[in-house]
Amino acid sequence: MAKTFKFFLSLAVALAIAGGVFILSRKSAEAPVEKNNLTVFNSRENTNATEKPAVPAENILPEKNKDGEKNIPDKISIVVPFTSQAPFANWDALHEEACEEASLVMLKYYLDKKLLTPDIAEKEIQKMMKFEIKNYGDYKDSNAGEIVRLAEDFYKISNLKVIYDFQKEDLKKYLDIGNPIIVPAAGRLLGNPNFTAPGPLYHNLVLVGYDGDAIITNDPGTRKGLSYAYNIDILYNAIHDFPGKPENITQGRKAMIVLE
Repeated sequence: MAKTFKFFLSLAVALAIAGGVFILSRKSAEAPVEKNNLTVFNSRENTNATEKPAVPAENILPEKNKDGEKNIPDKISIVVPFTSQAPFANWDALHEEACEEASLVMLKYYLDKKLLTPDIAEKEIQKMMKFEIKNYGDYKDSNAGEIVRLAEDFYKISNLKVIYDFQKEDLKKYLDIGNPIIVPAAGRLLGNPNFTAPGPLYHNLVLVGYDGDAIITNDPGTRKGLSYAYNIDILYNAIHDFPGKPENITQGRKAMIVLE
């Protein structure tokens, strides 16, 4: 009897030990393991499963609307220093042609976050025009590509590009990026009452935001051009790149100069 009792006692102990080892090994197999800074699970099941890393925060896409596009806010405002193309209201032949230069001056001082006064603006416009005469032979009626070249040659701004043949809605999309835009335009189609009638055949201005259907601009063609609002349809209709002759301005392509 004693031998039988010892036999069953030994058997029970052995079974208990074996059961404990099984439980510990199972917990160990299912316990999380740190690997390459990711938490994965060892498992006897699905041994061919591929580890799926966590998605980095920078790869999370911005919120999109039901059409799969980034939501565009109703209002955007970009603070860009303003100057008229005639900072001291001297509308002589030189300043009548200075809208491209004034637009680049505003862009440069926006990028550099510097104060722009009439005195500074006048000096910058004069220097830029002398540079154009010396290096290009003339300063009049530059098209969008030539304005980009001037920005790089004179101000060393190398991240400008021209977008052609865009849609009206693209004006807001590019402004939503947060940088101003320069656009060439048929000046008389803008209908700005501050222009001396009938207005310039060819013009350039800086877009600095929008509010609903109004595009906010810094228009160098008038001393009242700071934050001047144009209806988006009127502005879009007026946007034309310089085609070679001012009288053919409405034949020019849609063009806008943006910061990459």
